[in-house]
Amino acid sequence: MSLYFDNEKLFDAEGHLTDDGLYALKDGTLDDLGALEAAEHLTFCDYCLLRYTKMIDAAPECLQQPMRDLIPQVQNLMRLRSFRIMTNRYVSTAAAVALGFLLWNVTTFGMANGTGLPVAKPTPTEPQPSFRQRVNSVVSGFYESLDNTFKNFTLTAESGLNQLKTEPIGGGTAKGE
Repeated sequence: MSLYFDNEKLFDAEGHLTDDGLYALKDGTLDDLGALEAAEHLTFCDYCLLRYTKMIDAAPECLQQPMRDLIPQVQNLMRLRSFRIMTNRYVSTAAAVALGFLLWNVTTFGMANGTGLPVAKPTPTEPQPSFRQRVNSVVSGFYESLDNTFKNFTLTAESGLNQLKTEPIGGGTAKGE
């Protein structure tokens, strides 16, 4: 004897689900094909859907409600995902800004007030720093700003994780306990 319901007895002569078919759907004794056919039929047959809904309404109260409240767990997961998205945006934005400042400082040496034309430089009275020294100062400034960005990022991440640690993930105990 098979544990599954016979799919030949799923529909009556008028094309509606039989009572035994509805009970098999509720109990989960339909095979994959039978469950798919029954679910498809319930999408367009209001008569069978109404009968199935009444059958579910007649079930005990403990079977109609989920075992535990999923809202806190879903909210914590949403908060964690939004935290990850925001930190990814901040890191990529900070890297783009730092790269932009680096390129701006390296390429604007010797240009006139943003016009892009070289300027005739007066004879220096004091020794001007070499190109290597200027690049070294720009790169060291870049690394300092990057270090500060990562420190701020770490502080933000730690505070977000501490907030998640203080709030429990998931619901409480199962209903009825």
